[in-house]
Amino acid sequence: MMEVSFRTNRLRRNYRESARAVRDWGPRVGRKYVTRINQLYAARDFQEAGNILSMRLHPLKGSRKGELSIYLTGRWRLIVTRGETEEHVIVEEVSNHYGD
Repeated sequence: MMEVSFRTNRLRRNYRESARAVRDWGPRVGRKYVTRINQLYAARDFQEAGNILSMRLHPLKGSRKGELSIYLTGRWRLIVTRGETEEHVIVEEVSNHYGD
């Protein structure tokens, strides 16, 4: 089981209280956020998480090098980074992929 940390208390609360996630990001993104975090918890490590095709886990480039993107819905992405081990992920942010 992967260890999941959250960069902010808001990200942690939005996972634990899904109604907050729905309020902050809307029903589709909020529900998918909780689903993706559950999938990360269920995976053993990054390799196993990467095998979940619906997540579309991939590394980012340029100024976001070192971060990874996980598909939520439409243009929305969950941005994560690797923790200290292959079994640790840090949830960094939920973002609109194109910033609009």
